[in-house]
Amino acid sequence: MKLSYALAVIGALLLSALAAGPLAAAPTSSMELRTGPQGSAFWDDVPTEVPAGAKRGDIYWVQQRFDAPKGAKAWNVVYVTEGADGKLTYVSGEIYLPAASRKQPGHLVLWNHETAGMQDSCAPSRRSLVDKWGIRIPALEQMLDKGFVVVASDYQGLGTPGSTAYLNGAAQAKASLDAVRLAQTFPGADAGPRFVEYGWSQGGQTSLWLAHLQQAYAPELELLGAGEIAPASRHWDLTEYDLTTTVTGGYYISRMVGLRVGHPELALRDVLSTDGLEMLEHLSAGCWAIAEKTEGKPTTLFANRDGLQPGKPWRQWLEANDAFLPVRNVPFVFFQGDKDIAVPVELNRKVARDLCQQGVTVDYRESKGLDHENIVPVAVAALPNWFADRFKGVPAQSACAGIP
Repeated sequence: MKLSYALAVIGALLLSALAAGPLAAAPTSSMELRTGPQGSAFWDDVPTEVPAGAKRGDIYWVQQRFDAPKGAKAWNVVYVTEGADGKLTYVSGEIYLPAASRKQPGHLVLWNHETAGMQDSCAPSRRSLVDKWGIRIPALEQMLDKGFVVVASDYQGLGTPGSTAYLNGAAQAKASLDAVRLAQTFPGADAGPRFVEYGWSQGGQTSLWLAHLQQAYAPELELLGAGEIAPASRHWDLTEYDLTTTVTGGYYISRMVGLRVGHPELALRDVLSTDGLEMLEHLSAGCWAIAEKTEGKPTTLFANRDGLQPGKPWRQWLEANDAFLPVRNVPFVFFQGDKDIAVPVELNRKVARDLCQQGVTVDYRESKGLDHENIVPVAVAALPNWFADRFKGVPAQSACAGIP
């Protein structure tokens, strides 16, 4: 979720030339992987149905990337996960392997991406890793330099066929857990079941849900810690906030469309006004088109409040989508700016306090004067060493007593 529409332009300009380049062979080892087609066909030609007998985390095909940091190697991957409707489906993602001389066997990092847009071309794996603004996976170079393998999911329906399950917390967490699973069998990864995770905004919600579901959904894995960068955590709270602003109309509309995936009983007209319904065409017009079209207009213009009342189906689903507690009792570190207008600081102070009340070790780090975007470099500077300590078994520090 990004509110800087200067950064919105970034999303529209990110290049897809990577995917159209010459296709390299899949990695070689005792496990043979299928090499996918060149260009956008790698994502577009993925089947809509998963064959019987397929397992979550199974790799369908791979395509080598050519923009990995120096010394590292990277691949796009299509793999099996569970969709928002409970059925198995294919999703896409990425995996980055450090230089062989730096590899730390068993050190696996999961990245959960922020809002990227809802049309397929916006999927992170379909975009260039590096552009004039830098690397789109925060701290990737530093993680690889420490010898960590980094894996990431595009989540259901973004990049591959099917509806984009935007901000479906449980569904996205399952897609990310299955990305961790694919890393277990990816040749040369030497990943092992222990991993850490981090996410920004939308990805922060994914990280919280993952910590809630991991032991039930993927008990063979072991989560060691989670990094939260301005997480878009509770969507009923965000909905209440949206209805007070003129800057989040596009997010409100996008969230409702994404949350309806897997819930055909819900009607968008119950939560979107006529003006809101007319905005739906902009979801497929560009990664940030809907943000541009709603900028400066009150979110109340696009909302139908009737469907948001207590006891209504939409309200019940919004509240269920916020039920990411309890989480696995592992350390968390939060990075939050007090000038964030996408996810207000008060909302994440409450999330951090709730984790503390559950008995979780929370290192809450709030930065004065920073917003939803410029908090990211603060996290980049801290997370690689914080993750290294989790793999070493160093006890994490708690800042629960100091949360405002």
